[in-house]
Amino acid sequence: MNKILQGNHQMERKAIILFSLFFLTACTSFPYTGAVPATPTTPEAESEGIEITTTPESEALVIEEDDTPKTLRIWLPPQFDPDTETEASALLKARLEEFQKRRPDLILEIRIKAIEGEASLLNALIATHQAAPSAMPDLVALSRPDLESAVNEGILHPLDGLTMLLDDPDWFPYARPLSHIQNSTYGLPFAANLLGLRYLPSEEYPFFSIENMQEQEAQILLPEDVAQLSFCLYDEAELEEESLTNLLSFYQSDIFSQVAQEKTFEIHWSKDFLDETPADAILSPIPNMDNESCSLASAWLWTLAGSDPDRQPAAVELAEFLSQSDFLAEWTTETGYLAPRPTALTDIAFQELSLVAEPIPSNERVEALAEIFNAATISVLTDQVDPRAAAQEILENLQ
Repeated sequence: MNKILQGNHQMERKAIILFSLFFLTACTSFPYTGAVPATPTTPEAESEGIEITTTPESEALVIEEDDTPKTLRIWLPPQFDPDTETEASALLKARLEEFQKRRPDLILEIRIKAIEGEASLLNALIATHQAAPSAMPDLVALSRPDLESAVNEGILHPLDGLTMLLDDPDWFPYARPLSHIQNSTYGLPFAANLLGLRYLPSEEYPFFSIENMQEQEAQILLPEDVAQLSFCLYDEAELEEESLTNLLSFYQSDIFSQVAQEKTFEIHWSKDFLDETPADAILSPIPNMDNESCSLASAWLWTLAGSDPDRQPAAVELAEFLSQSDFLAEWTTETGYLAPRPTALTDIAFQELSLVAEPIPSNERVEALAEIFNAATISVLTDQVDPRAAAQEILENLQ
């Protein structure tokens, strides 16, 4: 920059313009000059350009002439904030700093958005896309359900042709399906959340099975949201009376309990398990009606939302850099999520869970089936209707 500022009066004028630009962006660019606001701004404020830094066209021309670094906008949820006092934040911040050293032509601008509410990350994306598309972030971390919603709103760009990373064999089976909507790739998974069965192993029963659970006279506690378990145990893509009847009869069996007792195993998502569970507990796949096993997988993914195609390759480069196995092995351990890549996940129990996990159903299927599954299960468990009649009612409600 010193070389650029040397020279005649015309170059000094450009320096003034550059100083003004960097003053406007300093409070939100990475590395930080201050703490990120804890409370996200509203989508309305975003769309009016109050919080999102924009550059007048005339000044942008000066920047291009002077080869000033381009700003890469990144939106994250609070749990991935790189400016908090946690080990996970420190690791992410160091990784971002390393990337910026590799790419001095870029300035990383980080914004933290809420997960829920009117000012949620998804709502902010929709509002900004409608009112100020030029202010859209280049790279966004989205949960799988929000990714699907954003694609349906037409505000994400496919990754097809921009990255080959998902062609690498180093991904668990659930990862690629979570990345796809229809026939296009929209995200790179980096932090997974898997559904499993929590239990405490003993010397007599070091591993879980239906048989040793029955020998212990233990049961599985039915979760409050039975639909999640149903999506795991049942192939909802093949709805038919006999298999639905078997599922509802399975819930009536002595394998399950509606009341927590001393020997009840619980259904947990891995994020909750790692945040709340004693160190000696294990999260295993869930046994199904055939005494096989199942799990569900959701994830956070890096996605593209920016309106400038010239910045898309840089955004993808950063997403790939943040998805490398060596980094995920260390970072996801600190976040409480699971790495979606086998070489980044060393825990044997989590590897087993990851190998059998299936992607969570689409938003549309969850909306269509969740309430119906829950209602039918409650009816069966309270003896209001037998399993076959409840199965028939499910199919009738779907017609």
